[in-house]
Amino acid sequence: MSVAMPWDSEDALTAALYRVRMRGAFYSWTEASTECAVEMPQFPGTLSFHIVAHGTAYLEVDGAEPVRLGAGELALVPRGIGHRVATTPGAEVVGRADLLPQAMLGDAFSVLRIGPELAEPPLALLCGVVAFDSPAVDDMLAVLPPIVTVDSARHPVMAALLPLLSRELREPKPGGDAVATRLADVLVVETVRAWLADDHTDSNGWLAALRDPQLGAALAAVHRDPGHPWTLDALARRATMSRSVFAARFASVVGMPPMAYVSAARMRGARAMLAEGRSVAAVAAAHGYGSEAAFSRAFTRVTGETPGRVRRSAA
Repeated sequence: MSVAMPWDSEDALTAALYRVRMRGAFYSWTEASTECAVEMPQFPGTLSFHIVAHGTAYLEVDGAEPVRLGAGELALVPRGIGHRVATTPGAEVVGRADLLPQAMLGDAFSVLRIGPELAEPPLALLCGVVAFDSPAVDDMLAVLPPIVTVDSARHPVMAALLPLLSRELREPKPGGDAVATRLADVLVVETVRAWLADDHTDSNGWLAALRDPQLGAALAAVHRDPGHPWTLDALARRATMSRSVFAARFASVVGMPPMAYVSAARMRGARAMLAEGRSVAAVAAAHGYGSEAAFSRAFTRVTGETPGRVRRSAA
C-alpha cells in the first residue's frame, strides 16, 4: 500500500528541510553582567548560532562590520567560521567559549556566566554549535552568507520557543537538561527555516534551484532517494524539461552537472551512514551500488578517503 509522505504535497525546499537531522550539538546558556567578548573558535563543518533572550549583543567576524542583535534576534554563522560575541563592539576578549569555566547541565549543555551573578543580567543569550546529518543541509550551508540574521518576532514558533527555553534554564527542574536540549534542537531547525522563509536567496545556487519549480522537482527526487539508478534522462523528466535544456540550466544554477550532484549527494549520505558504524556492504546497497568494490572506488574518488577509514575515524 502506498503511503503519502510529507513531501508528496509540498515544494522541494520543504522536502529538503523535512530531512534535517542533527548529528551533534552543544549548547551554552550565556549570561554577562560586565563588558566583555567571548571568542568562538573555528569548528569546520558546523553551524554556530546566537539567540538573544534579553539585552544586546554584537557579533564580530574578521573583515566585516559588527552585527547588532537585540532581544528576540538571532544570528547563524555557517561553515564553522571563527567569530566573537561581545557586549559592546571591540570589547576585550575574556577567553574561548569552550575553555572558559562553566557549569555543565549534561553532556551537551552548559551555563556560562561572566561577571557577578545577577537575578537579571544585562545580557542573556543561547549560543551553540551544531552539525547536521543531511546532504541537503551541507548544500544549504555552503551557500549561506557569513552571518545570517533572523528576527524571531516574525516567526511565531521561534517567538514561543525562546521564552520556554529561558524559563527552563532559569527555573531548573528534574530532567531540565533533556528538555532544554530538545527545545534548542527545535529552535535551531526553526531558525534555518525562518531564514529561508524570509527569501534571502540569490539568483543562482542550490537554494535558488530548490525554489525553481522544475529544477526543484529533480533535486527533491534525488534527496528523497539518492540510491535510485538516476540518469540524466530520468532527472530531466522529473523537471519536465528536455535533456539538453535541463543539463545546461542545472549546471548554470547549481554550479555542477546533474550527475555530479547525484554522486556528491550519494557520498555525503554514505559518509553519514559509515560514521554511524554501518557496514560498507549495507551502505553500498543503500546508495545503488551492486558491489562493495564499486562503491569503495566511487567513494574514494569523490571524497578522497576510503570507506574503511571513515568508519575507523568515527569509532
